[in-house]
Amino acid sequence: MIREAKCIVVHTGAGISTSAGIPDFRGPNGVWTLEKQGKKSDTTMTFESAQPTITHMALVAMVEARIIQMIISQNVDGLHLRSGLLRENLAELHGNVFMERCEKCGKEFLRDSAVATVGLKRTGNRCSNGGARGNCRYICSIL
Repeated sequence: MIREAKCIVVHTGAGISTSAGIPDFRGPNGVWTLEKQGKKSDTTMTFESAQPTITHMALVAMVEARIIQMIISQNVDGLHLRSGLLRENLAELHGNVFMERCEKCGKEFLRDSAVATVGLKRTGNRCSNGGARGNCRYICSIL
């Protein structure tokens, strides 16, 4: 079936990043599950210190081999990009905590640390592209 397909799209969610130490949201020890119980996750993993998993790397290899054409991710952890996947092969439905875009010139910035806010809000950073000097916002990819 895969060999005969003209276009393969992979959809990833929290499960691909849990082995990297990023907690999921709805599992038995998920962020939202624990929050409903009045508890907090005991993870010490940060988005900055998490590393792509073997699954992330396998997906990159399949994109490079032209087996997969596109990856759609619900994750904001940035691990797909850090695995070497090109942005042209990735749609991040909920955004990426390391990405922001200037609202004036549209230039995107991949940061070394997670932005302070999500949800298309201004991040507090200013554009450094020429004279634009616009405000930067957290961004989400659109297919």
